[in-house]
Amino acid sequence: MTNEGGGAPVRAVLFDLDGVLFDSYRAWFDVVNDAAKALGAPPIDLEKFKRVWGQGISADVVHFYPGRTASEVEREYAASMIRRANEVEVNPEGRPALDMLRRAGIQRAGVTNTQDDVARALVRGAGLDGAFDAFSAARPGLREKPAPDLLLAALSDLRVAPREALMVGDTRYDEEAAAAAGTPYLRFDLREGRSLVAALRERLGLRKVTA
Repeated sequence: MTNEGGGAPVRAVLFDLDGVLFDSYRAWFDVVNDAAKALGAPPIDLEKFKRVWGQGISADVVHFYPGRTASEVEREYAASMIRRANEVEVNPEGRPALDMLRRAGIQRAGVTNTQDDVARALVRGAGLDGAFDAFSAARPGLREKPAPDLLLAALSDLRVAPREALMVGDTRYDEEAAAAAGTPYLRFDLREGRSLVAALRERLGLRKVTA
């Protein structure tokens, strides 16, 4: 199990959540507009949302809710996502992919720009509770992706060097964070209809019998 180019063996796989393990794109579009209404900000059209999909809350404050604080936005996000959790579509290969890695002796971590309480609620709703060896979500003291902080925090918890991990994500923020951390990257977008199990098996050189 090596990275492309014969690099170090992969000891851990870091997963972005939204767009990889579940599809919350439509739910988040509704959530940011719920927050805009509650905070007295202008409505957010789909094109603007699409351009910045995957950014963190601190960037959302700048782009969507000028003059408001991150804590105000977090509060509205949490309240709205609880109401809209049924809009989130779960990747049916999420649990099989994580289990495949576990059987292969590869650690798993969730790494997301979503605030911690909302991220953990989404993970529970997706049936992935307990599937990760480490979990790194947006919280004070850690810069959001594209900064490498969230990845490095997860890797520290796993005791794995950046070059011995693989980051799986669907946005440029994931790719840039992986590059900044020195971690190889695998692009995977659930909405493109690809198989997550097959993508990981191919990249990591796992035999089919481990799936």
